[in-house]
Amino acid sequence: MEFPLVSIIVPMYNAAGCIARCVKSICAQSYKSIEIILLNDGSKDDTLSVCRALAAQDHRIALVDKPNSGAADTRNQGLALAHGRYVQFVDSDDWLAPDSVSYTHLRAHETSQD
Repeated sequence: MEFPLVSIIVPMYNAAGCIARCVKSICAQSYKSIEIILLNDGSKDDTLSVCRALAAQDHRIALVDKPNSGAADTRNQGLALAHGRYVQFVDSDDWLAPDSVSYTHLRAHETSQD
């Protein structure tokens, strides 16, 4: 079975205190065919340096540092960069259970077959 790419978009602003937990939960997914797009929306704290360290640890992470433009514009920029067949948004203060992407992909695939 081929595993289609899932793009996971994480917009963030001043998330230094929570972004590591979020990204580590995404990297630990049982579904491995993912790209992780981190979008730093002009944070004024250490978010960017935390994300740089995370991106250095996993080749699936793409980091974008951009001037602050708000949540909606940042999400749209993430969509423009996504390569996946499916797209999932995760907020920077959230974390995913290990089978979250697998379950979501399975449900989306079943729905697209109807």
